[in-house]
Amino acid sequence: MASHTNTPSRTRAMVNAALCAALLCVISPWSVVIGPVSLTLGVFGVFYAGAMLSPGYAAGAVAVYLALAGMGLPVISNFRSGPAALFGPTGGYLLAYPVMALLVALAKKRSGRPWALALSVAASLAVLYGFGTAWFMAVTGTPLLQSLVACVFPFIVPDACKGAAALALAGALQKRLPALRPA
Repeated sequence: MASHTNTPSRTRAMVNAALCAALLCVISPWSVVIGPVSLTLGVFGVFYAGAMLSPGYAAGAVAVYLALAGMGLPVISNFRSGPAALFGPTGGYLLAYPVMALLVALAKKRSGRPWALALSVAASLAVLYGFGTAWFMAVTGTPLLQSLVACVFPFIVPDACKGAAALALAGALQKRLPALRPA
């Protein structure tokens, strides 16, 4: 049985995870359609959750966001929702989100050094693009080069910038508000 001294930090971690899931729900639907994959702030939210939460809570917060989308809450890019959005042509990108948050949270927990966090963002983007593009190709039958041109190349710089911005924001908030540091 957990002691009472753990309760405040566990409660704080759960509240912070719920706030990260809520942030994803608020910022992800607002998108710019530039092809089969929309430019969205969802990737920022995933990186932010990874930077703000412990590994389990980071992956869990993003999984809650995906569950809410699957249940019909219009929180995916362009206000989409439901199983068709989660498992459609761009669903692989969404399903990579919990792994991305986990990778960043692990890097933050194990090292926290800027180079380790930058590598975690790069590794997360590799997971996102690799899994999402393979899924896109399987569902649509689109060849690799065409899929990369439509679904990856336009997003590399913006997504890297989102990662850097999320890490910077999380770091600044955690310095000023110790209660936001992962337990």
